[in-house]
Amino acid sequence: MSPEMTGTAPRTAIVMDDQSDICALALAQLGQLGVDAIAVTSKSQLRSALAEAHPQLILLDLALGDTDGVEVFALLGEVNYRAPVILMSGHSQAVLEHSRKIGQRVGLDIVGLLRKPFRLGDMRAALDGMNAPAPPEQLPLPAENADGALLERAIEDGHLEFWYQPKVELNSGRIVGAECLARIRHPVNGIVLPAAFLPGASDDALRMLLTAGAEDVARSARLFPEGEASLELSINVPGRMIVRPGLLDELRQLRERHCPSCRLTLEITETDLVDDAAAAQEFATRAALHGFGVSIDDFGNGYATFDRLRTVPFSELKLDRSVVHGCAADPALHNICRATVTLAHDFDAKAVAEGVEDPADLKAIRDLGFDLAQGYIFAAAMPFPDLLDLACLKANRLAADRGYDVVPSARRSAAGRI
Repeated sequence: MSPEMTGTAPRTAIVMDDQSDICALALAQLGQLGVDAIAVTSKSQLRSALAEAHPQLILLDLALGDTDGVEVFALLGEVNYRAPVILMSGHSQAVLEHSRKIGQRVGLDIVGLLRKPFRLGDMRAALDGMNAPAPPEQLPLPAENADGALLERAIEDGHLEFWYQPKVELNSGRIVGAECLARIRHPVNGIVLPAAFLPGASDDALRMLLTAGAEDVARSARLFPEGEASLELSINVPGRMIVRPGLLDELRQLRERHCPSCRLTLEITETDLVDDAAAAQEFATRAALHGFGVSIDDFGNGYATFDRLRTVPFSELKLDRSVVHGCAADPALHNICRATVTLAHDFDAKAVAEGVEDPADLKAIRDLGFDLAQGYIFAAAMPFPDLLDLACLKANRLAADRGYDVVPSARRSAAGRI
């Protein structure tokens, strides 16, 4: 195997394309990269090849004469193929991205896209992408939440924690806020993410999660060094909770008890605007009247209309990762990002990009005029003391660059007020 291929790189592959010259090119490049491959040109040949071999990778063309890649997705689903797939096409990036999403919906692991004509470096980059480390939060998930009780047990056992992912102001590079995210410190599985414990959770457990998170946010918000601008912290409000009587009053009392002057934002998803527009409007309006910020989360992932946005007094519009990721290369995503910035600013709200992971996407959203961004390119979620240190470290760098005095260590300054 060549030096370029390391770790869990594939050793065997199938190339499917109806053009013999493309097959020959792909086979030659894969051979240079240490991958043994065979070529097929039809669905029947692919089915036979899959029956005889167990390839660790399929490179699939999307335009295949009498058939196409989307039909091949169905075949791969039928034979329960679970190894990675890289799509090849001379069509636009938008067509590639749409095809990727269709393949993912049928359960395929589509790990890369190759635009024709591709060179050896493009092939190497596609294979290297298969070995990229998972984002730091992608940890094993426990299989014990069949009854939806994992969250309730974690609360009872004291295993619930709250971590914070920074929000970065794009025109300055400063950390100006953070989103509070729940974690379970599982005795066997380690840190467990909400995808493992929120499905099936009872209303009572969600209520306890929300109030515990709100209290952690309110306590944490007052820990920023005195004399410095505090971070604006936010917490997600589950859609089923916005109809609960007395919830907003409880959140307001928690804030008044722990940090009455802190800036706190409540995040409701775009889906909530669709599922119960009247309840979302009432909750958001009352929240604004009591001094909370209101953020519409996961925008672009649901079906909110302009009329629904008009009825909710929001201060922040957070564009979903599914639209932000790849926006630098995909004209359609780029246009949606541009429209979102205009929409947010027309409503006197901040435009926030979620899930920023790629330097090219970061440059794109900055050039488009987004106000804030979150994502692994800056930092994953972390315990609040670590967030404070990171915020002050960035502030120190900016201050030193501009000739100002540095901010004292957040952890030391806050120690007496925890």
